[in-house]
Parts: sequence; C-alpha cells; structure tokens
Amino acid sequence: MGYSVKEGLNKFDLNLLVAFDALMSERGVTRAGRRLGITQAAMSNTLRRLRTAFDDPLFIKTGARMEPTPRAMELSGMIEAALKQVHVALDNDSFDPANSHYVFRVGMVDYTVPLVFPALLDHLEKYAPNCILEVVNTGDFEGEMLESGEVDLVLSRLDQAPRGLKSRVVGEIPFVCIYRPGHPLIKEPMTLEQYLQARHVHYYPPMVKEGLVDLGLKAINQERNVVVRLDSFGMVPTLVAETDLIAAVTHTSAHVIAPAMGLKVQPLPFEAPPLQFVMVWHDRSEESAPHQWFREQVLHMLISLEGMVGKV
Repeated sequence: MGYSVKEGLNKFDLNLLVAFDALMSERGVTRAGRRLGITQAAMSNTLRRLRTAFDDPLFIKTGARMEPTPRAMELSGMIEAALKQVHVALDNDSFDPANSHYVFRVGMVDYTVPLVFPALLDHLEKYAPNCILEVVNTGDFEGEMLESGEVDLVLSRLDQAPRGLKSRVVGEIPFVCIYRPGHPLIKEPMTLEQYLQARHVHYYPPMVKEGLVDLGLKAINQERNVVVRLDSFGMVPTLVAETDLIAAVTHTSAHVIAPAMGLKVQPLPFEAPPLQFVMVWHDRSEESAPHQWFREQVLHMLISLEGMVGKV
C-alpha cells in the first residue's frame, strides 16, 4: 500500500523524489530505470507509487515519450531544487576528484568544442580519471538549460551569455584568417584588398545576429564576400581545406584546426573586436564542492589556451 504526501514525511519514501527527477529528465520508464540502475518493472512500480503519493498520473504516455502533467511540471522545480541542496550537502563533505565518479555537464555551442574539449579532457584524465565529461550543444537555450539543471556550466561569448546568473569573464580571443596553401588570392602578408576579394565561408551560431568580424569591417565601411553560411562549425575546416573559400576563426580554434588540416593562418588585415569568453553557472551550484573544483579547473585550463588573453 502506498502513502500520500498528505500523511506526512515520516511515511513518505524520499527516494521517490530521485525517481521523479529521473522520469522528468528521461521521459521514459526504461531510460529512467537505466539511469537509476533498476529494471523496467521496478521503475514501473516506482511510478505507480509516485502516482499514489501525489494523487496524480504525473506522466502520460505520448508516442515514444512520457509527458509530464501540469501537476508534475509544478512539482519539478521544487523537487529539483531540493535534490540539488541534498547533493550540495553530501558533496561538500565527500568530493575527492581523484576517486570521484562525478558527471560534469558542460554546455557550449559547437565552435567552442575544438577550443576547449581536448585540453579539458586531458586535464580531467590526469586529475579526475573516473569522472565523466558530458558536452551539450546549448544553442539558444543556455539559460534555460542551466535553470533546468541539464548542464552545470556554460561556456559562451560575453555578449550572448544568459543574464541573471553567476558568471566570470575568462579572457579574450582575437580572430584570424584560415585558408589553404597555394590559395590564388591570399599572399603573405595578407592585404585588406585580398581579404575582401576572396570568397568566404561564414559560421554563425544560432543566437548571434551579427558577427564580431563583420562589426570590424562595418567600422571601415566594408563587408566580406560571403558565399556560404553555416550554422554548424564542423564543416568549416573541410570547406577551407578543399576549396578556395577562406574563413575567420578564433586564434585558439586555428591553433587546433590548422595543423590537423594543413591550413595556413594569418592575422586579419583590419581591427575586429575579440571574442570575450565567459563561464556561466547557476546560483544553486555556487557552493557545491565538485562544481567549485570543476570551475577552477576550467578557468585555469582556458586561460592557458593558445591565443587566449587572460583576465585573471
């Protein structure tokens, strides 16, 4: 027989809150059970107990997913906040990076992955070998994903970072130009005329309305000849390596991309605002020992990157 929350906490199984949180995140009994390390049958039984406890269906089967009811949505924020506080209380006494199996979830748009991921992964392998690093493409939803707990930390550009949360500016990264060897137009040193005559591939993150390079050109009443626009960074190096397209990327990205793809790198032949890099996190993780440790590692890893002009 189940108990209703109305009968008091002394008869309520608080583990049900963990199960509720898993169901909210996974939107499926099987996936939630896998996350908690229990069978589908056991998870189905847990869902029945949750429904009894809260006197509500909570999750309704809709196609391949289970969608939360209005009551579940109402409970979600309160339960998540309560569980976060419990985690903080436990973490502050027990976190040991060398032996922890903590999962750190970092939100970033795809162009920041080659800047950050290799160095961060290498650092964690040395100092927290059992921890797991999850990278989530946040797109336009950085603030929402921090609020929901889907990510612990967001790495973003300052002018696009979500407001009203904890943040720290890490540094600035200048832009450079990448192009293939033997390019018919680009010589060394590259001139503004060559840059403007060349055909460009332009990567733009979904939330960016005007690029920093374009702002630099606008200041001198010029614009580049963009013939390809991409909302994903992954194809940019390949297009530059295999065609006569050129691209403006951050110095740090070029340091990773150019050797791997055999590309040439030159400074831009005009002044452009640098990309200001910022870390953002939620208030609830401010005092969490694992999160404090992780932020410190990310901070020092970022300011050591090639091309980063640190603010620390």
